Amino acid sequence: MANPTSSHRVLLLLAAGAIVAIAALRPLEAREPNAAAPGRIATVDLGKVFDRLAENADWEMRLTALQQSIASEFQSRQQTLEQRFKELESVSDADEIATRREELALARLRFEEWGRLKQLELDREKSLRWQTLYRAVRDEAARLAEAEGFEVVLVNDSLGPINVSRELDMSQEQQVKIQIEARRLLFAANSTDITEQLVVRMNNSRAIRP
Repeated sequence: MANPTSSHRVLLLLAAGAIVAIAALRPLEAREPNAAAPGRIATVDLGKVFDRLAENADWEMRLTALQQSIASEFQSRQQTLEQRFKELESVSDADEIATRREELALARLRFEEWGRLKQLELDREKSLRWQTLYRAVRDEAARLAEAEGFEVVLVNDSLGPINVSRELDMSQEQQVKIQIEARRLLFAANSTDITEQLVVRMNNSRAIRP
């Protein structure tokens, strides 16, 4: 029979081995990792940024000029076409009337096609405006985050009320639910807002750009 001292040593060794084995079987999340400290987060009021960008004002002027140019040419073309139709009323020769009607029908089709292409051109420019502005905001936000040590920059979509309209072909309840589901941020402290810094940086960069 083993002496008490030897038995005690064996029990201690077995217990120590069991503890080590149990620790090794613990899931990773149950252990105590050396977790990294949470990074700094910033927020941006995207609507306010767009409203105050000098580049956006430049785009507004360009689009307004394009719309006015299209409207002016549209009116001129329309008046010319209407004048040709009025001139047709004074023609008495049947063959000439038929010829002119065919010409006017073709002219009207060309006029309608021109209007369609101009609308596409205007829509394309409007699309380009927002793509360009968004890329500029995104790129400058990345540079600002790197300079200030922010790891994440979020669009603060918690701002502004939930609006409904009776003119839409949709229930007011559905309108509210859609707007709520589209939002991702419930609250952000004012201390996280970098909208002003972002606008100043972008407008200063615009001012010195050739």
